[in-house]
Amino acid sequence: MRIGTTIQVAVIGLSLAARAAAAVVPPAGYLYSPQVLGSLTQSCIAVGPGGTFVGVGPGFTANAQAVVFVQESGATRLVALGFNSISDCLYDAANDVLYVSDNAGAVELAAALTGDTVFRIPSASTASALPALGLELLPENAVPAAAGLALDAAANLYVGNATGGGAGEVVKVTLPAVSPALFATGLDFIGGLAIDGSGDLFVGDTRSCCFDARVSRFDSSGAPEGVFAAPSFDFGSYDLALLGDGRLLASGAFGGDVVAFDALGTPAPFIGGLTFATGLSVNGFTGRVEVLSSTFVPTDEDRTIHRFTPIEALVPGKGSPRSECLHEFYGAELVPPAPSKPATQALCTDGDACDADGAVNDRCLFPIGFCLNVPDPRFPDCASTGIASFSARVSPNGLDGAHALAALQAALPSAAPGCFFSDGVVVPVKIAPAGKKSGKGKVVIKATGSSGDVDSDTLSLVCNPAP
Repeated sequence: MRIGTTIQVAVIGLSLAARAAAAVVPPAGYLYSPQVLGSLTQSCIAVGPGGTFVGVGPGFTANAQAVVFVQESGATRLVALGFNSISDCLYDAANDVLYVSDNAGAVELAAALTGDTVFRIPSASTASALPALGLELLPENAVPAAAGLALDAAANLYVGNATGGGAGEVVKVTLPAVSPALFATGLDFIGGLAIDGSGDLFVGDTRSCCFDARVSRFDSSGAPEGVFAAPSFDFGSYDLALLGDGRLLASGAFGGDVVAFDALGTPAPFIGGLTFATGLSVNGFTGRVEVLSSTFVPTDEDRTIHRFTPIEALVPGKGSPRSECLHEFYGAELVPPAPSKPATQALCTDGDACDADGAVNDRCLFPIGFCLNVPDPRFPDCASTGIASFSARVSPNGLDGAHALAALQAALPSAAPGCFFSDGVVVPVKIAPAGKKSGKGKVVIKATGSSGDVDSDTLSLVCNPAP
């Protein structure tokens, strides 16, 4: 990954050289579950259908970086290759398109075949080993310092150009006809971009004068709305992402912490212990936050998807409150079948956000995971001393990716809080001559604590046909 300038890299390097290794500190109310990959990560991370898109490869090397799709199981598929210095990536689920920005080309790396632009990868959910050359959305060298990406409700793409010196800008690319236009100017070393529900664009940049970071805000027409977060060394500008509660996350602080801004732009520590956090991604359905990081002297931290799962989004069972914290389900939301009914089933409509495959295909993919030793404030009388054994039964089609259970079993006995993610539970809709009807599935688990306590949970899954 490439930071704005050589001077900036030097400053970061000096700062981090003196930093002692520290354990990753999850946000209050979140569980930390790292997934180690086989390659160095490179800034790009984006939630995809049933997994995560990640940039990988050696830093700032001609044609040597790639984008892979990492299933929840950890299985990896090569999506596209031949990049040089990936800055960011963004998945458009509605159109199954992945956008990738690359901020180096033949000007910086003589052997580069393409670069300094944004790439458009079609059919990203199934794409395999596509060469970057030929996938350019904008011509090579069109964005000399391509940085953060954002997509608005109309599927128009915003691209940061981290030129620095007050010449940094954001370009809006109107789609499907590729028509780029200047959207915001007067910025410096642009990093992350994020668009909120009102259509406002947040832009993180690092100032050329002082190397402190700030966040500016623009309305949907590009009119400046002022500085959202004043220049400071207390946060970074590498990437931005929005949580479901509206808080804005920012990575790239010299100390490594990811911060969360409140509505007034006041930062507070969110994730600690990472050396230099870069790419950020938030799962809109489960609320899970995924982060990439770099140490600049590659370790497992550089090869890891750092995952943080909100406890409040987990689904506990209906057993004793003294044992419910032993296990809770990830990837489901209990919904009442009617306004006057209790929420007892995980209901999902084919193609909705709860359907992890992202497609209307007469089936729902429930992204089920298993979270153990959960310090859940909903169960103050439950304090897990560890899990000794665990079993699960799934119907109708079993668990796609039994590796999750294998990994869980291999970790036992364990007293550490954390989640094990599966590739999902497939529940097909019922198709009959009279039409389509809801399909049903079930997950039944039994977790036995080290002290002998037992937590038996049953999760009923219902897949409704698309309208």
